[in-house]
Amino acid sequence: MLAGQITETRPPGSGRRCTECGCRLNRYNDGRRCFACSHNAAMPEASAPAIPQDVWDNCEVQQALISRDFGFLCLRIRELTSMRQDDLALITGLSQPYLSMLESGQRKLTNIDKIVTLLDGMNVPGSLTGPMLCTPNRAISPGTQSPGALEASTIPVYTKAPL
Repeated sequence: MLAGQITETRPPGSGRRCTECGCRLNRYNDGRRCFACSHNAAMPEASAPAIPQDVWDNCEVQQALISRDFGFLCLRIRELTSMRQDDLALITGLSQPYLSMLESGQRKLTNIDKIVTLLDGMNVPGSLTGPMLCTPNRAISPGTQSPGALEASTIPVYTKAPL
């Protein structure tokens, strides 16, 4: 200590406190908030990524949906949107390792619930998935079909001929 300097004496444990959360501040922190509070205040809330609607007009994407090749579908969508597997996992509800195995062909998506979850998370237009792969809140409505989209009426209907 230098001559003439006044030192503040505090009892141990009664140090400065964060103005937001009340935790004790580090002796090297000359601010009024702790690191966690100042870090959270500086970081804006991240928004979930979204797939643009024009992606669904891509021929390869439509072909992947027709052939139910969900691994190629995920890969092609990520290429078109510059999305990471983590981003796609966030919006689809599937895990990143599962998406990785799906894209590489190590796994196939055959569970109907997971297929619907994937397609709903990606917001695939009902005109491309057909009525069986839509949740009730995303039913196909007339006039909402995107240009170049596949017609739902192209699905063959088999009837039994009378004997």
